[in-house]
Parts: sequence; C-alpha cells; structure tokens
Amino acid sequence: MKKFFIFILILIFSVSVRILPASAADTEIEQLKKQVRELMIRIEELEKKQSQAETKISEAKTEAEKPEKKSLQAGYDKGFFIKTPDENFTLKTNVQVQYRYSYLDFDKKVNANQEDWSNFFMRRARVYFSGNAPNKDWTYYLQIQLEPQVGASTTSGVNLNDAYVTWKKYPYAQVQFGRAKIPYGLAMWQSGTALNGVERDIFSGETDADGKEDSRKWPGGNASFQVSNEDSVTKYPIGGLNLYRSQGIQVQGDVNLLNHDGLFQYWVGVYNGRNTKGSVSIDSRPLWVGKIAINPFGKTNLAQQGDLDYSKELKASLLLSGAYYSDRLTQYRSLADATGDGYGDTVGAIYNTEAVDYDIAALLRYKGFSLDAEYAHERFEQKRSSGYNWDRLGYHLNAGYFLIPKKLEVVSRYAYFERVKDNDVNKSLTSGLGLVSVNGFTGNAIEDNLREYSAGINYYFDGHRLKFSTDYSYLVRELSPVYSASGSIDDQ
Repeated sequence: MKKFFIFILILIFSVSVRILPASAADTEIEQLKKQVRELMIRIEELEKKQSQAETKISEAKTEAEKPEKKSLQAGYDKGFFIKTPDENFTLKTNVQVQYRYSYLDFDKKVNANQEDWSNFFMRRARVYFSGNAPNKDWTYYLQIQLEPQVGASTTSGVNLNDAYVTWKKYPYAQVQFGRAKIPYGLAMWQSGTALNGVERDIFSGETDADGKEDSRKWPGGNASFQVSNEDSVTKYPIGGLNLYRSQGIQVQGDVNLLNHDGLFQYWVGVYNGRNTKGSVSIDSRPLWVGKIAINPFGKTNLAQQGDLDYSKELKASLLLSGAYYSDRLTQYRSLADATGDGYGDTVGAIYNTEAVDYDIAALLRYKGFSLDAEYAHERFEQKRSSGYNWDRLGYHLNAGYFLIPKKLEVVSRYAYFERVKDNDVNKSLTSGLGLVSVNGFTGNAIEDNLREYSAGINYYFDGHRLKFSTDYSYLVRELSPVYSASGSIDDQ
C-alpha cells in the first residue's frame, strides 16, 4: 500500500514537471515534495495504529481462550458462606443454641421421684456445615453435636450426629450415603431447629427432665425414657417410637405429577440398625426401611412444624413408613429377674430377634393453622423356643395457630404411648421395661400407658432463627397393681 502511494505521487510529480512552466516548476515541486512527506508520515501513523489494533485483538483473543480464574466469594445468607463464582463449590456454616429451663413437679408416690426437679439446661448446641462439591450434583451435610451429655457416666461430649453426601443430578432418583436420621415417621423427621414447641412430645421420647441419673427422668422408677433407649439384654426399645440415626445408604426422590411439584416422594434405604453408633457391631443385622409421602396440593416442608410460612393455599401430606430389622443375642430375661438381679439368662446358642415397624402420619397447613397426626406400632419377637413377643404403640396430635402471622403462635398437643402393649408382670420383666415401685414398696405396680397434655406459646423474632417458646405439660402414667401387691396403687 505504501509503495503504491509513492508510485502515484512520483507519477503525478513527473507529469507536473513536464507541463509546468519553468518559472513555476521549482515552487510546485517543493510543495509536492512536502505533500509527499506529509502523506508518508500519515501512512506510517496509520500503519502503526493498525498494528496496535491487531495486537490488542490478538491479546484479547488469547485472554478469552484462557481458563476462567476462580476466586472465592464470602457473605451471609441465612448462614455464613463461601463459594466459587460458578457455585460448583459452596460451604455454608450455621450454629444453633437452645437454652432451656425446666421444672418438674414429681408425684411423690413413685419411689424414684422423691424430689421435684429443675434445671437451666443447654438442650442443643450444634454446628452445621452444608454445601456442594465438586459441582451442584453433589451435596453434603454435617451436624456436630456439642451440648453437654447429661447422664450417669458422662458429663460432656462431642458427637457427629449427621454426616452424609447426596448425589442429586436427577431429582426423582437421588442417592444418599453416610450417617443420617433413618427415614421413618414424621415427628423425629422434623428438625429440632424447626419445632413449634420447646421439645418433641412423649411419642418421640423427648419429654424427659434430662436429669443426672436415668431414674430421675420422667416417668422414673423403672426404665428411663430416652429417645434411643434399649434394654441391654433383650435389645427391646423402651424409649420413643422412632428409629433415630444410623449409617447406611438410601435412594430418594420427588416425583412431579398432575402439575404438582413433588406430588409423590419416596425414601428406600438400608442401614446398620436402629440407633447405631459409629462402631462395628457383629451382633447387628441390617435395617431395611421404606417411606412414601403423598402431597395432593403440592410439595410440603416435612421437616418443619407449624405454619410459619403462613400458607395462602391449603397444604397437606400423607406419610406411610415401614421398617424391618433384627439382632443376634445370647441372653434373654426371664421371670427370675423379679429378684432384681438385673441379668439375663444365658442360652446355649445364638438366637435372633426380629422387629417390624410401621407408621402412618398426616399434616395440614393453611393460613397460620397447622395440624400433625401420627400413629406408630412395633412388633418385637424372640426367634427361639418358648420365646417372648412384645408390642408397643402410640399416637399424638399437635396443633398450632398464629394469632399474629409469622410472629405469635399458640400450640397444643396430646400424646399417648404404651411402651408394652397389654402389659403385665411377665411382659414387664421379660422385655426389660421392669416393674414400678410405688409408695415405699418394691416392684408392686405395672406400667400401663403414658399420656401427655400440653399447651404453649411461641414468639418468633426472626422465624426459626430466633424464637422464644414456653409450655406447660400435664404428664400421666397409668399404673395397675401386680398380683397380691402391697400398698395402694394410684396413677402417677
């Protein structure tokens, strides 16, 4: 291009020299030379700018082809988080602290309950870690329990309540593995952070006084009433009607049908056993569990009590759960335990125990009103000659209503629980539930059933993130006399 312009200029110059008069030639030549120099400078400037532009384009293209630089972002959104810009990695941290004051006015007739009981108690102190990595298809959840463990042998402790990973690429077929709540029932499935009361009711085994000794917990006098309590010999569960936590794997999913989000939900899994810890147990067989939820008006939040969201449209769910598990044992309890030795009799061979559980529950939410209902039954059998069989069952109702939407809620509930159905002396002793000592006598009463009547008020300053709850409970245990019992037998 430059040479072409120079050629044209020389050609014009040559023609001009030939046709101009001699007197004007020199002047015109000088002007043309000046114009040529200016044009050449201009051409050089244009070529320089063109080169710079090409360099910038090349640099921009090279930069665009480089892998995206990842930098972490941090902030707060219902929890402190860090994440990458593409959100393929996220980590959220939450902390829960629940302080509780309890006063228990014991009925003095039960021998173990000679004094009333009160306590300022740190009921829950938890740290939660949740997020996804290495991409959004893989999520994780950890819950660390930090509250002091109150009991006869421990005063403090740290426990990994939950630790699981879930593959969620397909909402209708998700795979979860690790330690978690066993997917069974409703009451225990509802999070301790999202209750609409101070605590769960006796159906779940959580209306105890958290005393220093098991015998001091309500109801007291025979077998303690912890959530996950089991007899050491028979393995018969004498705590709440739930399976608690374990390690295992499950498949779960939300199925959208008839223009409803999550009309049908399911959970199917296999776990180490009922209420298993992290250690290995050669005496336990796997626990198989299945659960379905039918949501005719769309998906509901099954982990939250009450209608804090103040649902403008009716929400309802029906839940059905079933479970099977077994244990291998070498001992059993017999009527000889009436002497109070507390030990089982050794048998010549290992035998099995089997348990079959089922649970049916329903919930309703509408404009601040909530209602939960649940019934559960368990059949526990010893698979040996002349073995014993026991049943336990219970049900509860929990209702709430927001007088001030999302702020002030009144609640009430009723619960009924038979730790041994149709209980008698034989069943009390062979199951491990034991007899009750009343009015200064020893083992002169049989526990028939437990009942709870409760009412309370909740105020939500910031949803479940900051709330105040108070309630009053009237707890009743019906007792009946053993044959030829000494002393009077009244309900506790």
